[in-house]
Amino acid sequence: MSAPSHNGQYPQSYENPTQLPRDIHVDRSNDSETNNNDNDNNDNNNNEFSTLVRTSPPAKNCCTRPVAAVFLLLVASALITAWQLFPAEEIAKTYIPKFEAPRNPYTGIEAGAPGGENFNGSDSGFGFNDDLFGEFNVNLPGIGTGGGTDDWTSGGAVPSFMTCQSQECCNGSSDNCILRVDQMMFTMVHNAMATEEGGFFAGFNQYYSLEKALVAGHRGINLDVCNCNGELQFCHNVCDLGQRYPNDVFTNILQFLNDYPSEVIVLLFEASQQGPINWSELYAQIQNVEGFTDKMYIHPGPGQEWPTMAQLVQNDQRIILFYFNGGYCENDVCPSSFHPWFTYAAETQFDSASISELENYEYSCQVTRGPGSSEQERVTNANFFVVNNFVTPPDPDAATTTNSKDFIAGRLSQCANYNDKRPNFIYIDFWNEGVAAELVQFANGQMSEEVSSGAAK
Repeated sequence: MSAPSHNGQYPQSYENPTQLPRDIHVDRSNDSETNNNDNDNNDNNNNEFSTLVRTSPPAKNCCTRPVAAVFLLLVASALITAWQLFPAEEIAKTYIPKFEAPRNPYTGIEAGAPGGENFNGSDSGFGFNDDLFGEFNVNLPGIGTGGGTDDWTSGGAVPSFMTCQSQECCNGSSDNCILRVDQMMFTMVHNAMATEEGGFFAGFNQYYSLEKALVAGHRGINLDVCNCNGELQFCHNVCDLGQRYPNDVFTNILQFLNDYPSEVIVLLFEASQQGPINWSELYAQIQNVEGFTDKMYIHPGPGQEWPTMAQLVQNDQRIILFYFNGGYCENDVCPSSFHPWFTYAAETQFDSASISELENYEYSCQVTRGPGSSEQERVTNANFFVVNNFVTPPDPDAATTTNSKDFIAGRLSQCANYNDKRPNFIYIDFWNEGVAAELVQFANGQMSEEVSSGAAK
């Protein structure tokens, strides 16, 4: 919805306030002879004055270049002062036009019936002192095309590495079925609602929708929850810069899971600064989508073993939901299917301003949040190890590097070595860039071999 505009018309009294009437006439027909003589004298004086006015030089223009320069300098200073004193976010909320969230629902299987080559794993297992992906060569269709809408890199088709030939299948591979959830690795699409395609005005983290990300093989979806004038929406801190409606998102996710009955997804909700966020209210919106809550997994609690992927698929409990960053629940009791993220997960630095900061592993691999007060305690207590792999603010050019095979392999290996813990989630921006989904599938193949051989716990 665009910003309202006036029609260019002003009230009659404001049309030209400096123009005086031209038709004023004073009738002097009854004046005395004396007054007439006085008027003749005045007319003579006026004629002399008119001559002076006509022959005098024009008034000097005060708007000289030095004056104009001083004026522009004062205006610039005022703008800079206003920018410093008034929050830019509040200005944006007030003056930037509001964009309505897309209401086009996900329409089903883009790629037709599942099929394609089965995933081929590697003979080398994972080791903290080994290269995570070894000599694996990535040779994928669509890489380097700029994310055209007809290839799988932009969610237009199911990639071959996410298909199974056998009846047993879990997240695109039969190898994954023996893995517990805490042994799996997932890509996590960072701020998945904030997309250029969805009309987000600025600061979008993705080009394409979360529905397309699911089709392309990404199984972790991170969403910021905002309170927009009393209504919960998915936005990125500022409602007026772009929103998505929860009912549409949940409906589309459910349809995806119905279309692909072997897939397990992880939803991660973050309470936005645009609060307050009532998690019970979000759960009520989930309940409005018939069949969604039936697929939600409920974990018994910290210290309890996580199920295998096969168990989740067989029981059709294929949505694992977490939340973090505040918010509240009715009567301080949250829905049992809402799991507090940092009770189970430890996360690396989330605020890296450049690729060079990400490559500074002593900084970027530090665990800053998790279940514990010290870094070591967070790592030890966590079921899941989360590696952030994006720069702030979002940068699509940086994502072509950070989502590449060599960068991801190096980063996951370095953070695994630094914390002596295998990564479970890798946060990414611009999911259509690079090969993150396939490398994660390859890493899961490695882990599956370790579990099968008894080398992994």
